[in-house]
Amino acid sequence: MTSRPFGSLDWARRTPGIPALLDEIRQASIADAPELPQSFFTRLAAAGFGRIRVPVAEGGLGGDVLDLLDALLAIAAADSNLAQAWRTHVLATERHVKSPAGPLRDRWISRVAAGSIIGGGWTEADGSGPSVFTTRLSTETGVPRLTGRKFYSTGSRYADWLEYSAVDDAGDLVIAALPVDAEGVTLLDDWTGFGQRATASGTTVLDGAPVDPDDVAPWQTQHLGTPGWQQMILLAVLVGIGEGARAAASDLIDQIDRAHGGSPILVLEGYGRISALVASARASLGEIGRLSEIAHRAIIAGDADAETLADDAVNAVFQAQATIVPQVIEATDKLMTLPALLADGSEAVAEAQNLRSSLRLDRFWRNAQTLSTHNPVLHRLRAIADREIYAIDRIADPAEREAAVAQSIADGIRPLTVVRLDAALAARLAADPRSLDAVAAAFGGREPVLFQFDERPGAHFDAAVAIATLLHRLPTAWFAVGTGDLSLTGHPYNLARRIASLEQLSGGRTAWVLDDGDTETEEQRDRIRVVQQLLRTWPRESIAADAGARHFAQTESIRRINADGAFPTAGPLNVPSSPQHLPVFVSSRRFDDVHRYVDLLVRDDAWVLPYADAAGHPLATGHAVDDIDGLLAIAGALPQIADAGADAASDAAPQTLRARLRLPAPALYELPGASARFERGSETEAS
Repeated sequence: MTSRPFGSLDWARRTPGIPALLDEIRQASIADAPELPQSFFTRLAAAGFGRIRVPVAEGGLGGDVLDLLDALLAIAAADSNLAQAWRTHVLATERHVKSPAGPLRDRWISRVAAGSIIGGGWTEADGSGPSVFTTRLSTETGVPRLTGRKFYSTGSRYADWLEYSAVDDAGDLVIAALPVDAEGVTLLDDWTGFGQRATASGTTVLDGAPVDPDDVAPWQTQHLGTPGWQQMILLAVLVGIGEGARAAASDLIDQIDRAHGGSPILVLEGYGRISALVASARASLGEIGRLSEIAHRAIIAGDADAETLADDAVNAVFQAQATIVPQVIEATDKLMTLPALLADGSEAVAEAQNLRSSLRLDRFWRNAQTLSTHNPVLHRLRAIADREIYAIDRIADPAEREAAVAQSIADGIRPLTVVRLDAALAARLAADPRSLDAVAAAFGGREPVLFQFDERPGAHFDAAVAIATLLHRLPTAWFAVGTGDLSLTGHPYNLARRIASLEQLSGGRTAWVLDDGDTETEEQRDRIRVVQQLLRTWPRESIAADAGARHFAQTESIRRINADGAFPTAGPLNVPSSPQHLPVFVSSRRFDDVHRYVDLLVRDDAWVLPYADAAGHPLATGHAVDDIDGLLAIAGALPQIADAGADAASDAAPQTLRARLRLPAPALYELPGASARFERGSETEAS
């Protein structure tokens, strides 16, 4: 390739002997041997690959993260097994490079600078998690000794030093290292995966292997952003596989051109697709490398935002994994299909089979599939969501996520003040202009509240009429009708008309509080269901907004309902739907699928979400008053809009209640048999 998007070191192309070595490795890769020559590792180490990230002043090449990824990609393009076998070394070196100055860092940096290769293993096959291990570092004999069994030991047979995760006598997690030829270390060649067979990823058996105490490091020596680095190395290898597949596709076309004087257009299109996929994956790799380098410099400098930058880089790596993996898989799969695009016929089939086998095209797909399942994308997607939505820095267990969800909901709540007026006080306000003037002046310029007017049996008070009277005097307030006995509301059609009319008058600033006990009844369920279905039978959007329109409404979107049960209803309602889609429904009753019927539950003096229990965070808190003085006292305690912050200031303009409480519309059950009220093409289609 003639251009390079990363770093400035350009190790793979500028280091003497490396281009020829990579070509030699590429040719050996076609043989797909179960082992790679040890000389490949020693020659790469001698050329400085293992010390790319070590500062120049300490005997390294001083490369940045982009230089490292570029070098890894170049090696992986030649043979992904070889690049993957270096993963433990790269991660260990990065840990020491980022460590603060001290004997432990000096000890390891000098080893890496001298050309030593680090292998080892952390994963165990007994169900241990990423921070729980059965391998033990015991000092019972006076000398620290490692005992355990590691399932993956990638690159260990090619290494000079091995490091392992373990638990010490105090129960603390540690990282212990020892020479590859130490007593009690057995490296088994038992890797049975169908890809990456030459990575020396077999089992390690540790049987009381002695460890120098100076080579034991606390678990906390892992640097900020370690999870991102673990995945980023795999992504660099994956992109290298993609680049290798692109090069193989080029070789394939070269052979076809020489044999046929040109390649079919479908083959050329296939190559173009492979090249585009790999270029996109490479660009993503470059971006996460850039972010990781920024985080690295902040860590080294001890910047206050180092942790945030490292977390951002980790999240970017996980996002890149979700796109790079399918891109490389598609590219390698496309490579496998190119020979089949030759002309039909038995000779073409034989030629295609020969091309696949001579170039070993299957190795790219096989190795890419193995690497892509190393850390499943599904887990990374969960980690992205957990971090961005719930501020969890790793994949959460159910209990942790539940707590985080509850906290996220709580953080997004700005409780609304609910002022409950008894019927006598509400009637006085509606009938006495001077009292209403005093109340309107007291609440003006204050953070808006919700006024709830309760209708009680025998009170002979129509809350909807009172609210309609007050709307223009309290233009930013919200209102609720409290109903203590649903049976007194009559047929659901009549209740729906009252609600819909008030919704139109208020611009969607109302709620209906169904405070009718706490025991579920099927009649109440049916009543609410029919009311809500009726309230959406005439979509507000169907009304013609243009005064010059030929028709008042496009009636094909008006629906009828087919309710059975306690209140058979055909509908539709003859009032358009609410500006807030559906009015906010609040209920004192709780049943299994309550979220299908109501938005909030009444709990004592609070309104809570349907999934919240009595201790849930309230979205609204109630204050009952029965006289003007009580109302004025509540108004005086409210913050003024100018002093209440940007959120409260935004309430100065009328806002639907559903928007103020940040409530989604209930997921209503669909009624069977619902259909269009007017058949398309009929004379009454448009009225």
